[in-house]
Amino acid sequence: MMNYAGWQPLGLLPAALSHEIGSDSQRPFAIVIVRRLISDLLLSIVLFLRFTPGSRGSGDHLPRTGGSFEAL
Repeated sequence: MMNYAGWQPLGLLPAALSHEIGSDSQRPFAIVIVRRLISDLLLSIVLFLRFTPGSRGSGDHLPRTGGSFEAL
């Protein structure tokens, strides 16, 4: 998903930056789509790094249990 959302705005950039004939109707839609894809990509990266175990540094450990483990 990250790869898809990362490359698609580059394909729409010519439509978003165009000032040619006929771009008056396409340019606003392309600008909205490019902005949305970039913001979704950035939000996905932030949420992925926030909720992925082990990505918060060396202080991220599993909690210890209070008792000792007895062999059966």
